[in-house]
Amino acid sequence: MMALMVMANTGSNKRRRTSPYIFHINDLPNTLLADVAAFLPKPSRALFALAMTAPTSSWRNSRWKRRPSVASEAILSSTTKWESLDFGNIENILAGKLTDDDVCGILSCINAKLKTLKLTGCVNITGSGLEPLRGSLVLQQIDLSLVSQHECP
Repeated sequence: MMALMVMANTGSNKRRRTSPYIFHINDLPNTLLADVAAFLPKPSRALFALAMTAPTSSWRNSRWKRRPSVASEAILSSTTKWESLDFGNIENILAGKLTDDDVCGILSCINAKLKTLKLTGCVNITGSGLEPLRGSLVLQQIDLSLVSQHECP
């Protein structure tokens, strides 16, 4: 069956209204999302959880006090310990697009109890997104390298 997509123009905001026959990822049970996320590497799982919560700019607007959604908490629960997070394991194109808002949102979602954070190749990071790590007693290493180990700059 073909679904009908209708665009409604309300002032400057455009919202997409869809047929009741179209399902969105938010319609899936949280347990299913958590099961799928269990197959993702940690950085991808953290990004998935962040995407299920809200736009990353909203974390900054709430002064980094926002809490993850129920779906995000289910996704994050598939990892028992968040001691290490290595963004060197994601594709360079994605790493290059990550912003301080993204990093801060991720750190806020996982409660920022990391021993090691590697932001290799994350060229848009200025440092403001590391705010959730302020005062950490467990943090041992932050890697802000522009290239991975054994690569030439």
